[in-house]
Amino acid sequence: MPVEVEGKVEPVEEMMKRMQLSAAEKKGIKVGAKGPALVKAADPQAVGKVLAERLVNADGLGQALGRIWCPIRGVGCKDLGKNQFLFTFFQHSGKRRALEEGPWMFGKDLVIMVDFDESKTIEELDFSFIPIWIWVLKLPLGMMKRATREAIGEEIGEFIAMDLDDDDTAGRFI
Repeated sequence: MPVEVEGKVEPVEEMMKRMQLSAAEKKGIKVGAKGPALVKAADPQAVGKVLAERLVNADGLGQALGRIWCPIRGVGCKDLGKNQFLFTFFQHSGKRRALEEGPWMFGKDLVIMVDFDESKTIEELDFSFIPIWIWVLKLPLGMMKRATREAIGEEIGEFIAMDLDDDDTAGRFI
């Protein structure tokens, strides 16, 4: 893109070649190199992504899920773009609930939650995992053991946890 300088038209590339940084500019800026560590937010946070084709309203999302996660004090919900949101939990138990008790839906759309990591950009967060419970019926009684439960969980995805009977004996389902 040409630029007119003192009556002459000059390409921007030529102008850029002539630009030089001052000594202070070359020195750069060190962020967080000195002083105390970065201050953590007082309230716990997590990041969520809504898998929807339409754009989702942050206020509506925060109100709907906030009633579930933090029924007394609610949540803050900040739009980060591309249906990604930063949730601030005004009750500490809300973050655990949001991360561990899903999956969550907003309308008919899935909401994937990940822990807030201040060292990552939004592009570095992994929204490819959701914990789900599975319910297996009609297994032979002798197969309703811990090993069977873990094997089924690993076959479907990554096994996380299971509800156990006190004696790990047969029941109606696993």
